[in-house]
Amino acid sequence: MQRRPYNKKGLPATLMCPNIECTNISSKLYIVEDKLIEALKIWLANYKLNYNIDDTSVDDNIKLLKTSALSIEKEIKKENEKLNKLYDFLENGIYSSDEFIIRSKAIKETIKKLEEKSKEFSSLLDNNKRAQEEKKLIIPKLENVIDLYYKLDTAEDKNILLKSILAKVTYLKTEKAIKHDSDLTNFELNIYPKIPKI
Repeated sequence: MQRRPYNKKGLPATLMCPNIECTNISSKLYIVEDKLIEALKIWLANYKLNYNIDDTSVDDNIKLLKTSALSIEKEIKKENEKLNKLYDFLENGIYSSDEFIIRSKAIKETIKKLEEKSKEFSSLLDNNKRAQEEKKLIIPKLENVIDLYYKLDTAEDKNILLKSILAKVTYLKTEKAIKHDSDLTNFELNIYPKIPKI
C-alpha cells in the first residue's frame, strides 16, 4: 500500500494499492493512522499487563540456564580431576601405557562434549539476557512512538518512527464505503511489533 497525496485538490491523503489489478480497497490515510495508533495503544496496554508474568518466566528460565551451566562446569572439573589421577596411576605403575591412553581418550572425549554443552548454555544465557533487556526497552520506546506520532510533520518521519517499533503492518479492505452512513473503518489492520523472542 502507498500514500497518495491530494494536496492540489485540498483532499486528505489516501492509502491505496499501486497495482491496478489489486482488489484491496483504499481508505483515507488519517483514518488508517488513527486505527494504527489505537491498535498500538491496545497492544501496549496488553503487553504491560502480561509483561510481569512473562518477566517471571524469563527470570526462571535464566536461573535454570545458570544452574545447568554451573552443573556442567562441576562435571568438567570432576573429569579433569579424573584425568590428573590417571597421570598419577601411570607414574605409579598402576596403569600401563595402553590402559592410560584408552582411559585418557575416553575422559578427554567426555570433557570435549561437556565443554560444547557449556558453550551452548552460555550462548542461550546471553541470548535470554539480551532479549530480556530488549523487552524492557520496548515499553518506553512504544510509548514514545505513540506520543510523537501526531507531532511529526512529514509522512517520511512518521514512517521512520513506525519502522523503529514495527516489523510490518498488513491492511485489508474488501468493501467500499459508498453509502452516506457507511463505516469508514471497515478494514482490517494487523500489526507486527518488533519484539525479541526468547
